[in-house]
Amino acid sequence: MDDRTLRARARQAGLSTAWRDAAGVSHRVGVDTLRSLLRVLEGGPGVGEGALPPMVVGQAGQATLLPLRAPSDRLAFRLEYEDGGTLSGHATRARDGSVRLPAIAQPGYHRLDIAGRRTVLAIAPPRCRTVADATGGARAWGLAVQIPGLRARHDGGIGHFGALADLARQAAGAGADALAISPVHAMFSARTAQFSPYSPSSRLFLNVLLADMRSWFSTQDIGAAMRRLRIQPQATHALEDAPLIDWPQAAALRLRMLRGLYDEHIRATPPAELTAFVAAHGRALHCHAVFEALQAHQLARGPRGGNWRAWPAPLRNPASPEVARFAAERHHEVGFHLFLQWLAARGLHGAGQAARDAGMRIGLIADLAVGTDPAGSQCWTSQDDFLIGGSVGAPPDPLGPLGQNWGLTTFSPSALRAHGYRAFLDTLRATLTRQGGIRIDHVMGLERLWVIPEGASAADGAYLSFPGQELMRLVALESHRHQAVVIGEDLGTVPTGFRARAARRAIMGMNVLWFQRDAQGAFLPPEKWGTNDVAMTTTHDLPTVAGWWQATDIAWRRSLRQFARGTRAEDALAARARDRDALWAAVHPPREPDPPPVTPEGAARVVDAATGFVAAAASPLAILPLEDVLGLAEQPNLPGTTSGHPNWQQRYPAGPPLLSRPDAARRLDLLRTARGPA
Repeated sequence: MDDRTLRARARQAGLSTAWRDAAGVSHRVGVDTLRSLLRVLEGGPGVGEGALPPMVVGQAGQATLLPLRAPSDRLAFRLEYEDGGTLSGHATRARDGSVRLPAIAQPGYHRLDIAGRRTVLAIAPPRCRTVADATGGARAWGLAVQIPGLRARHDGGIGHFGALADLARQAAGAGADALAISPVHAMFSARTAQFSPYSPSSRLFLNVLLADMRSWFSTQDIGAAMRRLRIQPQATHALEDAPLIDWPQAAALRLRMLRGLYDEHIRATPPAELTAFVAAHGRALHCHAVFEALQAHQLARGPRGGNWRAWPAPLRNPASPEVARFAAERHHEVGFHLFLQWLAARGLHGAGQAARDAGMRIGLIADLAVGTDPAGSQCWTSQDDFLIGGSVGAPPDPLGPLGQNWGLTTFSPSALRAHGYRAFLDTLRATLTRQGGIRIDHVMGLERLWVIPEGASAADGAYLSFPGQELMRLVALESHRHQAVVIGEDLGTVPTGFRARAARRAIMGMNVLWFQRDAQGAFLPPEKWGTNDVAMTTTHDLPTVAGWWQATDIAWRRSLRQFARGTRAEDALAARARDRDALWAAVHPPREPDPPPVTPEGAARVVDAATGFVAAAASPLAILPLEDVLGLAEQPNLPGTTSGHPNWQQRYPAGPPLLSRPDAARRLDLLRTARGPA
């Protein structure tokens, strides 16, 4: 195949053959990259010629174009609304020869019959639910939390959904309307050393290590299980008192406890609630539970068992007789993993209910990771839906000169269309269930993602297009069905016009303090911040305010030798000193013109000032991470590191309730005052 033909095929498959970096410089994608990605893309499912796809997505009040050739100027159609009503009428021929369906006013998933064909017509509202919809027009504020870092009595060293419920009540009592949480997607119970919440096994189910056994079992049940399993209290106390989460040890303890409780109280006679939960979640949940048991079995044979693509061929197919036989022979193992999912779901539901019952008008805001580990259960279960053999990341930019490979895969665009957006909707709904909002990680992925061939460097990728208009419309439809607001993490390289398109759908962006600056480097006053964005001091991937002021992040990067070639730590520290002056010039109280010292005490004053500054933004929602509420110096995650920095391991301080501490109470008062009347 010559170069011209190759590039034409790539463009037809949705690949960009050139891309523009953050500095505006154009780059040409290499032919090896295009060949590798085409092998991944062209093997996917498609829609047959002349057939209607399983789902067509339109917008309420607008005509919908159907991908059919119109045999005449008028075609009769019949629409069955999902609420039971019907509509009959005639479609017309559009200028391009396709079929033009008249505007449908009612949002929902309707059944359409036309020209002897049937499809689902998904009609979306014009925009997502907004903060104003939830609050009656008032500006709102909330907190952000890393759930595993929370502490509760006898938690065994990992925070859980019971601790989240307690924090939700505290936050609501202080006036918060929202609590943004770290991702709670299912991880790998047999691979507990993999604990980044953004590298999940499945985005359809939950991280069972966050399950709170007290949501079902009594204190007496738990105490008896500890005695029966000979778990020494001092062992649990050491894990609970540690400043960092020991994931392998704490996970092993929690799973051992849960297995003991399951064997004693659940295995022989599952409660009706568990049975109903399993029935409601059907094949997908069964496959996830089988995968968990099967992966543990394969790992016992060697480390290659951690990746299902290296399993014996019959076990790579979830529908094979060999997999069915394994599940039947080890039905108690499978049952244990079903139980874990039920208990986790029960706890998350309880936390969401606690937030609403305590008066939050939005409630929990869930976090949807950008992708899925290709070695995980979701890819094993639905292999046609994913780009197995390609991973997603980011091209080279100033923050990552070599590019980024996140080790995750994503949906196949052709499979999305061929399967009626099934995988996307299932994942979106699983994240939105019983939540008041959703944060979509790397929201630009609704339109395009940087895809890297397996084994290639992060720089040797290409942008892959997705049906952005359809996906945004489905987000709006599901937002209204779940009564949930939508935040899009839009940091990084953003396609031209993307933020405007997202704003029209009321998908809020993120205004982070560190990036709200003008061309001269001055921090923008809060009244100039975006009115379709969430205002926040920082994120889990960026320095806390106290850490930024004290250059804790620079100290980490110096110790880990993480500076780009040609950059010295001394230069970074000098730049930070200038930035400190710029920040204090923007945020300082009138009676404090001089910057505080670069000490923990000085940093605490800066956190106070930054809290009031961000809270005064014109944004409909302001979110303060719990790290800044408490004035902590360490950030949860240092991007670009997998060792050296304790990513996703830090626990919040022990002692009295977090929000009742004097520093925290003072900052919450600043938030309330700056946000105005409820």
